[in-house]
Amino acid sequence: MRQILIIIMAWLLTFATAQAQSGLNVAPLFEGKVIPQQRMVETRVRGKMLSKYQLSYFRSIRFKADNKQEINRVHNLIEQDIKAFPGFAYAENYSSEKSRSKETLMLQLPKADEQNRFLCYKRDNEEITVIYMEGALNSIYTLRELIK
Repeated sequence: MRQILIIIMAWLLTFATAQAQSGLNVAPLFEGKVIPQQRMVETRVRGKMLSKYQLSYFRSIRFKADNKQEINRVHNLIEQDIKAFPGFAYAENYSSEKSRSKETLMLQLPKADEQNRFLCYKRDNEEITVIYMEGALNSIYTLRELIK
């Protein structure tokens, strides 16, 4: 009986966290449909560890792109989300003049279930990190200072 309860709780937790990115163009990336999950390092955090940052949910994926097509595909998903939420998107773009190999984009998304939502994308050559966050934090400028 205890094992069944644990399985049900794990399934519900997986379902709840999968819903966090629903409605975003980057959702397939978090689901392993763009880059295989075996190649990604994923971090999920909920609860007290985030409360000092006024966040309730943090999910990040990090991977090394195998080729330029993967870089372009992920970048295009982020760009689609920027275009989908033009009134909410705040984007920063840092590029190296010579190689255009570094860039950072930060977006504040519309609220969902009274939670503020943020999406961050960072690329340093082939290393790509995408972060999704939710919480009471209401300013992307404050978030930018927290993650510097």
